[in-house]
Amino acid sequence: MDVRITFETTFDNGEERTHQLDGISRPYRITCPEGFGLRLEEGKRIVGKIQRAILSDQIEEITRESRVCPTCASVHAIHDYRARVLDTLFGRVRVKAARSRRCSCDARSAAMPGGPLSPLAFFFPDRATPELQRLHAELGSRHSFREAARLMKSFLPCHPPHHTVIPPESKGLQK
Repeated sequence: MDVRITFETTFDNGEERTHQLDGISRPYRITCPEGFGLRLEEGKRIVGKIQRAILSDQIEEITRESRVCPTCASVHAIHDYRARVLDTLFGRVRVKAARSRRCSCDARSAAMPGGPLSPLAFFFPDRATPELQRLHAELGSRHSFREAARLMKSFLPCHPPHHTVIPPESKGLQK
């Protein structure tokens, strides 16, 4: 038996896109008890691919829609693209984030001088999804860092949270 996983996106403007994500093969003659259904590693891999497809489509739509000035309806020029790493509950995703130039009609541009606008920075100020941050906080309040990281690695395709160790001598403590 072969299973193909196809993912379809319909944007707000009516455009449709189809992604061929993954496939699973379960030959009948060599199937063992561990081979029935979806395995945890396969599920993590598939969910990670679904997350990347959804995020890339969302970022493309956000970029396209945020380039239109709400005041004069002109389209902002793209200043540049930056590589960003976003941590999500279902994996670390590398994206190409566009930054657009400010509109000349925008009254805030004169009051707030600055560089290009990044619509992605509004949605991901910490470069992690709020859901992942809540899970880090929840597990961190109940378990040690190592145990929380082990639990997340066991069940989710996300990267473990970053931590910092402060040496005792820097806090004024003696060994």
